[in-house]
Amino acid sequence: MKIKVRNFPHPVLNPVSDDFRAGSFKGKIVTQNEEDYFLEFTVNFELDNEKLKELIETNMAKYYVHFECVTTMQRITRSGSASTFKIEIPKNDLNKKIDVNFFILAEEKIENYTNVDAHVDFQGINFKIQKGDILAYSESQTIHIEKQPMSNTNSIFKVSKNTSSNAPAIRISLFDHQIDITLPEVSYSKIANLKAFGKDCNDVLISMLYIPALIDTLYNVQTIAKDDEYLLEEIESLDWFRTLEKKLKNLGYNITDIKSEDITSISYELLNSSKDASWVALENIVYREDDENDNL
Repeated sequence: MKIKVRNFPHPVLNPVSDDFRAGSFKGKIVTQNEEDYFLEFTVNFELDNEKLKELIETNMAKYYVHFECVTTMQRITRSGSASTFKIEIPKNDLNKKIDVNFFILAEEKIENYTNVDAHVDFQGINFKIQKGDILAYSESQTIHIEKQPMSNTNSIFKVSKNTSSNAPAIRISLFDHQIDITLPEVSYSKIANLKAFGKDCNDVLISMLYIPALIDTLYNVQTIAKDDEYLLEEIESLDWFRTLEKKLKNLGYNITDIKSEDITSISYELLNSSKDASWVALENIVYREDDENDNL
């Protein structure tokens, strides 16, 4: 979970409020490596505040990094006094999307806390700080752990059957690790018949199903990114989102900030091996059918 704007009974150095007139605090995961049984991270803290540096040097406060994994539901915290240190976490504890938050926390009770860089409203006031109180926090960082190879673009889709008598012609769902394209039973059975044509079948399905589904998906992602921060966090950890995010980044696009007029052409570019791949596949199927009929 990413840190949101919060109010505290004492001045807290952070990037989103005016508790401090000067100074800064920033935490960041600068390297991540995968070992046999552990994930190793190097965390770096940049602190520009003399009072907080003094508290850390005297062990009255420490740097903290907090990992929260949506997939495994694990919350893991590590701390240190050095501005850079390494962390090892068992591989099973983290997977896919992880939110990382950075803090300075009090290690013991501080009876008369003041900070000369705090806002004028806090000047002349001594604050009682309890052990574990937040003294500073940084912007959150999101990292991704890919234990399996990234899916190819076509495999982010699955086609399902809807046996309802009033099933819509197509329905697209984004809330699983694959984009689910649900079809009426009669349409689904026709796809089964086309599978005899191998790759040509898949290239035709790209135009008939996958491209419309991808266009719909990308439009929905733009809307979600603008209107629903919490829903965006939910889908960011899904395999289809991660695959598209990486593929689009390679093409120079940000998955959450694509112009509407570019979405259709981008979808064609992502899914087709060539501009006429689907047309060639359709021709191959038609010619094969003609040849088989001639041989009867």
